Amino acid sequence: MNKKITINDIANLAGVSKTTVSRFLNDKYDGMSEETRLRIEKIITESGYRPNRQARALKAQHSSIIGIVVVDISNPYTSRMVKGIMDRLKNTEYHTLIMDSDINRERELKNVNKLLDEQVDGIILQPLAKHSSDYQIIGNQYPVVQIDRYVEPLLWPAVVSDNFVQSRNLAQLFLDKQYQRVIVVSPPIEYATPRVNRLKGMMNLLADSDIEVKQVITTEIRDIIARDDDLWEQLRDDIRDDIKTVIYTFNGGLLYGIIKLMKEKNILIPEQVGVVGYDDGSWADLVSPGITSIEQNPVAIGYQAADQLLAQINGEKQLVELTCIDSKLNIRYSL
Repeated sequence: MNKKITINDIANLAGVSKTTVSRFLNDKYDGMSEETRLRIEKIITESGYRPNRQARALKAQHSSIIGIVVVDISNPYTSRMVKGIMDRLKNTEYHTLIMDSDINRERELKNVNKLLDEQVDGIILQPLAKHSSDYQIIGNQYPVVQIDRYVEPLLWPAVVSDNFVQSRNLAQLFLDKQYQRVIVVSPPIEYATPRVNRLKGMMNLLADSDIEVKQVITTEIRDIIARDDDLWEQLRDDIRDDIKTVIYTFNGGLLYGIIKLMKEKNILIPEQVGVVGYDDGSWADLVSPGITSIEQNPVAIGYQAADQLLAQINGEKQLVELTCIDSKLNIRYSL
């Protein structure tokens, strides 16, 4: 195995001091002759030398890296949020280190520790845990912005969808269409603030109504389509009785999964059951019938989160508060 080239090797080959090479690497050419600069540059290019980024970051206290920790990178919604972040950063000096927690709290902790070891300049965090105490390791060491989700009590700014408002708007449609039962289909609700706020928004409007609300809790969705073998068993009786029922799914994978399931079981939408939900892929107008859905704006969420983080890195004081990005309620033919 070839020996790794060091800064000392470059200095010896160029016939200069290690300090001179270090100044060159940091673009500090004052007092350095053009001949020396070109000689060092030529040796570095020919030798394939790459400076130790971590060592340079420790000296400069600036790595030009922004760490991103997401719950599940395979989720189309998450990928589009990352796209928004990259759009904001593309004309800056910053590059990113994206860490996928894969809906696993232990892996998320390892990801955060890795970013701290890398001396990143800031972190954009989509947290898996609910409580601030689960992220004590970050503390106040770095600029942090939460994205899509947030911990309580609120430690850092967060950029989220207007989940409460749009879910409340959807609940008004349930009343207008005279539904008697709502079945909420969701992965575990209590640990994900978007789901908590969707449930709160709906219940805020339905609290004084006679509409029955039931919950069907599924496994976490790790793909674009939900696959839950016992989902039909939990829904079948409520769909086939005489009570006018609507199914409200809390993410796009479940919405697609429910539509697929209804087609497989020959259940007519909306004649036998209404179907609505959050549309993570902006496809709900392409299926028949068009599905009433809430379309979020993950690209704008990512862009705004990156913008707030850059402001923190640049020393601007940021309020520890929620920034809500508007979603759109698309009313179609599934109610």
